[in-house]
Parts: sequence; C-alpha cells; structure tokens
Amino acid sequence: MAQGHQHPPAAGDHQAEAQAGGASRAREHAHEHARLPADPEPRLLLSLALNAVIPVIQVVAGLSANSLGLLSDAAHNAGDCFALGLSWGAARAARRPATPRRTFAYKRVEILVALINSAALLGVSTFVAVEAVRRLLDPEPVNGLLIMLAAAGGLLVNAAAALLLRGFQRNLNVRSAFLHLVADAVTSLSVVVGGVFVYLFRWYWVDSALSILLSLWMAWQSWKILRSSVNVLMEGTPESLSLVQIDEALRRVPGVRGIHDLHVWAIASEDFALSAHVEIDDAKVSELGEFLTGVKDLLRERFEIGHATLEVELAGGTCAGAACVLDLRALAPSPGSPAGTGSAGAPEGPAQPI
Repeated sequence: MAQGHQHPPAAGDHQAEAQAGGASRAREHAHEHARLPADPEPRLLLSLALNAVIPVIQVVAGLSANSLGLLSDAAHNAGDCFALGLSWGAARAARRPATPRRTFAYKRVEILVALINSAALLGVSTFVAVEAVRRLLDPEPVNGLLIMLAAAGGLLVNAAAALLLRGFQRNLNVRSAFLHLVADAVTSLSVVVGGVFVYLFRWYWVDSALSILLSLWMAWQSWKILRSSVNVLMEGTPESLSLVQIDEALRRVPGVRGIHDLHVWAIASEDFALSAHVEIDDAKVSELGEFLTGVKDLLRERFEIGHATLEVELAGGTCAGAACVLDLRALAPSPGSPAGTGSAGAPEGPAQPI
C-alpha cells in the first residue's frame, strides 16, 4: 500500500466522533419524544368537539350585541372547526402505509393541510381588518355585557383546546391547528377586554381597534406557517438545519476527501432526508459498508436526518451526473440567499425559510 494512503475509517472510529458532537442532543430529543404522546389524533378530535358549539353561540350573541369583535371571534372559531377537521384527517392519512406509487406514503398531506389552514386564516384576518377599519371610522353602539359573557365562554374553550395540542409544535399540521386555537383564545380575551371598556365607558371604537390589532398579529403568525409549508413543498433546506454545517461535519469525517451534490430536504415536518456524493480514497467493500454506517449515524444523531442516500466516488474522479451540483464551497451565495445555503464562509446557524 502506498505511503500516506488512508482507507475510510471503521464505524467505531467515526461513532466516537459522532457521540462527542451529537449524543447529548440525541438524548435530549429522545427524552422530549418520550414525554409526549406520539399520536395527535385523539387530541385533535377532542379539540374539534370542544369547539363545535362555540361559533353558533357567538354568532347569535354577536348579532344581538352588534359586535364585530364577537362576530370575528365566531368566524375564527368556525375556522377552527374546519382546520381541526382537516388536521385530524391529515394525521390519519399520514399513518397510511407507502405504496409503489407513493413511496413516501401520505406524509405530505399534513403539509398541504397546514398550507390550507394558514392561507384560510390569512384570508379571514384580512376580511376582519378591513371591516374593522370601516367600523372604526364610523363606530356603532354595541352591547358590552353580552360581548363579555359570550367571549369569555369562547376564551375558556379555546384555551383548553390549545393546551391539548401544545406538545406537538414540531408538526406543521398540528401547529397550524394550534395557531387557530391560540389566535381565537387571544381574540376572545381581547373581546372580553373590549366589552369591559364598552360597558363601563361606552368606548365603542375599542371593539374595532382591538379587531385590527389582532388581525395583524394573526396574519403574521399565519404567514410564518404558510412560508414554512411552502419551503417543505419546494424541498428547501429545513429551517432548523444549516447546509453549511452539515457539509463541514461530513468533511471532518476521517477518510472523506470531498462532498458535492449535497441536498437536504423535509419529507414532512419531522422527517428529514439527505442525498450527497462523497469522495473517498479507494477502499474494500467491507470497509466501505462500515464507513457508510458511521456517516449515517452521524447524520441521524447530530442532525436528526433519518433518510440518507450517499453515492461514493473516488477522490479526484469525474462526477457522472449531468445535473451534479459543484462543491458547496465553490458556490457563491446568491443575493438574498438564506444562511446555510451559500458558501462555507456564510454565517452559521439554521437556514431561513423562503
């Protein structure tokens, strides 16, 4: 064997490095999942049941009290029922097994539902804001006492339903349903506060002013989930991962001479995948198997990437793929490109969504 020639390391050598960098994070992640129920379906269904009656009561009370704030709260609660129903159906569909036609099963149904829910909430927020501005310019008398009573009931129900889902924030589908519930709880709280001012001081404009503020807040929260959903569907780098950090971690593995054509994407909210071309020196098949096992352990433990497809190439060879991307270090970041997708000199940290 020529002097200086190195074979890819055995899995044990690499696993020591992986444990030093990522064992703590893996233990924390496993502990977090051990505390939480794995299936959100029962809680989504219970949240749906809790919210089913509230919109009807609030519509009747809102019309009687002439309160836009209460009617907007009823509209959001009705949206909750629709969103929770979609989220529950998506959670069920995501558990269906893979087929030859859908090899990743139906995991992205949850992402589509998150997209629909956030887009719907954006539309409702815009409508309420426009109507609130109209009423702010021309305030109308409202029944403060009735507003407080009806909104307080909605606040209690929405808060209870939101608490049921608070442990599933890593799932975009459940997170979008949770946002609907939190938005309605905050809306109900503001309507109660507005009712107090109307009842005590006859400040009818408070009802419309609070509706505008809450619509802006809900629109911003909805936009963030919409953006994250689109990023998954566009197979962008997950927001919690940095392509630069993954590239550098792979290059530090003993025996690796280069990394190119590196792609990282999310199949679903918590299901990450990676593909890359790994350049190494010549090696035996038995050594190569141990080497690949070690690299996949690194990706799983440090970055929570469960699907890794690695194409091994000889260092200094020519990549056979016509669409093969150049070395990440040789790529200059495009204007406005997110962190983690440009050159190795880009600032470290999680990649930003589109």
